[in-house]
Amino acid sequence: MQAIADQAGVHVQTIYLAYGTKPTLLAACAARLVAGDEDPQTPPAERRWAREVAAEPDPRGKLARYVQQIGDVAPRITPLIDVLRATAPGEPEVAAFLAQIEHGRREGPRQLLGTGVPEGTWRTGLSPDEVADIVFAVASPDTLRALIERSGWKRTSAEALIVRALERELLGD
Repeated sequence: MQAIADQAGVHVQTIYLAYGTKPTLLAACAARLVAGDEDPQTPPAERRWAREVAAEPDPRGKLARYVQQIGDVAPRITPLIDVLRATAPGEPEVAAFLAQIEHGRREGPRQLLGTGVPEGTWRTGLSPDEVADIVFAVASPDTLRALIERSGWKRTSAEALIVRALERELLGD
């Protein structure tokens, strides 16, 4: 908290008065980073992009829009995730918050792509949990970073690969 106060040029007590605890401050930071131009107080399922995914009738369009959102958010959120991962082993509050973020990253596709999607949208036999697990693993900020930053891919190419992989796994033949 002191380091944050130093960076912000305020007294550490100002940070504590505004946010109370480290997890509350981290949650506010993450909400702002994920929300982008939208109000961070708006629940994720009510944000513009989520409404677009939900309204898209074509499963391929749903996947493409979802992956595009991951591509929009990844550059903003991965630096915070990196700090949380580095800090979590020595700070239980940070570890718990990181687990909460990962849980939310899995629940997003479960709600948008798994639960409430018309029967027959996804490959026969896939449960909403399996859809969420596949999307969580394949369409991750880490996957995008590996392709874009580490391997030099263009964002559009990386997103297209992820969409194709999801189509193969979720739509079948």
